[in-house]
Amino acid sequence: MKKIIINIVKILIILIAVIFVFIIVSAVANQNILNGKVSGISIRPQTWSGDIIVTGDVLFAPWVSLAIKPGTKIFFEKKPDIDGTNWTKWADAYIKDHNDPTGKEGYAESHFDIAAKIIALGTQEEPIVFTSAQTNKEYADWDQLVLFSGSRLENTEISYAHNGVNISGNGVSIRNSKIHDSLWSCIDVFSGGSVIEGNEVYHCWHQAIGVKVPGNNIVRGNFVHDAQLGINCEFGADPEIINNRFFSAPYGQDCSVGKNNEIQEWPANTEGGTYSGVLIYPSNQ
Repeated sequence: MKKIIINIVKILIILIAVIFVFIIVSAVANQNILNGKVSGISIRPQTWSGDIIVTGDVLFAPWVSLAIKPGTKIFFEKKPDIDGTNWTKWADAYIKDHNDPTGKEGYAESHFDIAAKIIALGTQEEPIVFTSAQTNKEYADWDQLVLFSGSRLENTEISYAHNGVNISGNGVSIRNSKIHDSLWSCIDVFSGGSVIEGNEVYHCWHQAIGVKVPGNNIVRGNFVHDAQLGINCEFGADPEIINNRFFSAPYGQDCSVGKNNEIQEWPANTEGGTYSGVLIYPSNQ
């Protein structure tokens, strides 16, 4: 009898070990999603391709990656705004003075973002697109991309977001991409070691590129045009600003002079940033 009990215990231990290994392997195994709908939290790496529909906030554990194949299109759904809510912690005087409804908690609860270490390497022939799922696309149809450390965007197009791209991790690069039509910023930098290079950035109605922290950040070879500010530097930020063109996109007075930047001033080519058809942030048109 004792021997039988010992054998049963051994079998149970083996079963528990097998289940544990299965759980670990499942957690780290890559999940491929082709032409699917996504939302929620993931602790597994994923690879997206085809047409992806975002139906809620997407959050990845920081130790896994979201890889996106060339030619993939990511469309963001949204829900109706929730009225009567308070200002968020991000709503500064500028937002409140313009009575911007996207600074309210009800907007944040009904519009979606992706937060992940994103490796999105498109090509000139097959760019990766992040945009609104609406037929008639408008500013702030979706919230933003939040990029964790090590993210890379190349040959992407990001449009009709609320706050475009939020760089929250170190060592992020954005190259050869088109980022446009964001109600707030097109690119915000909250960490060090980032490279923003060779992009076209326009129609951004807080700033095209905002650098918020000191650190070895590089802004090089971009074409920035028709925005409230071309580049803005805050809280002691001193990025390296080289070989950019700022056309109808004023150069922030707190930024260092930089090197070989071309600055042209003339009226913007659009009225400014709107939300639900209402002009919120007028341009210098």
